[in-house]
Amino acid sequence: MRQSLSEKRTALLAVGFSVLLAAIAVIDQIGSQSLGEHATSAYAAYGKHASEGALYGLLYGVAVLDALLWFAVAALARSHRLVAGVLGALVVLLTASLGVTLLLVSEYGVRPYPPLWGLLALLPAVAGAIATVLLFRRGQVASVS
Repeated sequence: MRQSLSEKRTALLAVGFSVLLAAIAVIDQIGSQSLGEHATSAYAAYGKHASEGALYGLLYGVAVLDALLWFAVAALARSHRLVAGVLGALVVLLTASLGVTLLLVSEYGVRPYPPLWGLLALLPAVAGAIATVLLFRRGQVASVS
């Protein structure tokens, strides 16, 4: 029972990191707009204009998708071990690929997202990977007992 709570809490930590990504994006968009300035200056050499709405919208989309997926894993963590573990593994792959995409995406040889945004987007995948390992370990312990 105690271990299932830690798995659920770790999955909820992944949800929290997703919310953190969205919150930082909102603060940046309302305040300094450093992401927009970075992309504008990066694309200026090519005569292109970066769409701030698209840049921030992609961050919000990643954050919402991550949060919903990890919330589903957390909801299943206590009652459906195998399903939660398999779903967790799939969600780790999906959320990690979204984070890596933000980290490595480039256009015209320019990276529209500074590395910080990609690293922030990878945090839910890291917490989720830990939760998934805990889910599978619990499943092994339960089958041995």
